[in-house]
Amino acid sequence: MTVDVIMPQMGESVVEGTILKWLVHEGDRVEKEQPIVEISTDKIDTEVPSPVNGIIKKILYPEGQTLRVLTVIAQIEPVEAKEGVSVPVEKPEAPKKVEIIETIKEAEKIEEVEKRYSPLVRRLAKEYNINLEEVKGTGEGGRVTKKDIMDYVASKPGITAPSPAEIEKKVLERETLIPVSPKRKITADRMVQSKRTSAHVTTVFEVDMTKVVRYRELNKDAMKREGIHLTYLPFITLATARALKEQPLLNASWTDEGIVQKNYINIGIAVSLEDGLIVPVIKDADKKDLLQLSKDIQDIAARARNKKLNLEDVQGGTFTITNYGLNGSLFGTPVILQPQVAILGVGAVVKRPVVIDDAIAIRSMMYLSLSFDHRVMDGANADAFLHKVKDILEGWEGSVYERKMSSPPTGYGGVW
Repeated sequence: MTVDVIMPQMGESVVEGTILKWLVHEGDRVEKEQPIVEISTDKIDTEVPSPVNGIIKKILYPEGQTLRVLTVIAQIEPVEAKEGVSVPVEKPEAPKKVEIIETIKEAEKIEEVEKRYSPLVRRLAKEYNINLEEVKGTGEGGRVTKKDIMDYVASKPGITAPSPAEIEKKVLERETLIPVSPKRKITADRMVQSKRTSAHVTTVFEVDMTKVVRYRELNKDAMKREGIHLTYLPFITLATARALKEQPLLNASWTDEGIVQKNYINIGIAVSLEDGLIVPVIKDADKKDLLQLSKDIQDIAARARNKKLNLEDVQGGTFTITNYGLNGSLFGTPVILQPQVAILGVGAVVKRPVVIDDAIAIRSMMYLSLSFDHRVMDGANADAFLHKVKDILEGWEGSVYERKMSSPPTGYGGVW
């Protein structure tokens, strides 16, 4: 009797999942809780473990297949897990010697053809339905060239030679079809859905980050000894959480019954992966200090890139921050993550001359862009929120936002 492996339901709203990668093959021995397949949903990428000790009897769907939740995707034949006892697995009968020799000869023949005919020549031969064995090659070592193909076509009355323009169009192909990953498809669907749902408006503020930059430079080495790589993102996350307390309308969602204002602040941090984005969530961000936010952001980013997030890590977000400044971008117009009503975009911190008290000074400047849902709020609400974030960052006082400790880290330059 076999045990079914099903496509799990990773959350109430999740209705389908995509098989990203099989980690086992049919006939493989697996242990209970051993990861056997990677799946992707609109919530999370995760690994599905084996429910029993056994042998992979059947893999029912290939990689890339999108299926409804609770669909059976594989079958396992259970076996007793006994220490030191191996389970025999049927092995295919070894091919006969004659078959091996024939296979080697066939491979050598294919290799010889690959050497004699270039990809261009093989493509032309396929387009004109030509047997290349009938074409005499004039190239080095008897290789068949493009000219040989076209001369052969011209010599055969049944084959119509295309015009030079048509040949050039076929030969010089300049477009490549790139398969879209499941995560990219999900991201595309969500972004289009968001633009169709919310009335997007973006407002931009310029922020002088000089005090934050100085504070970070003074304390980053001490934080590193604590295992923390101090970036600008925890500062911005802390300021965002404080500003949301004063402007709760941005910490809400739209429904047909009315605006649902959230009385808790869970900030999602967009993390870039090879095949798209994922947004793990910092829960109760308004209750955390700079040190804890730094630890949490570093932790969720690492687990996101290593596919170690669980469902709880990506649920419950009330507001999102996306840090495109990592790539050098100054500002952008981010798309709202539904059903939230706003998203904060963080640009690169760049030194440049600015006017302060009628004098030119070199300052570390940054743009913050806020995309918000105009159904829920007006520009005044959005600007008041950004103004609060700006005030906190420009007037940064470490002592106000740090956790008091009896024994600060050695060499720490801030106030604890």
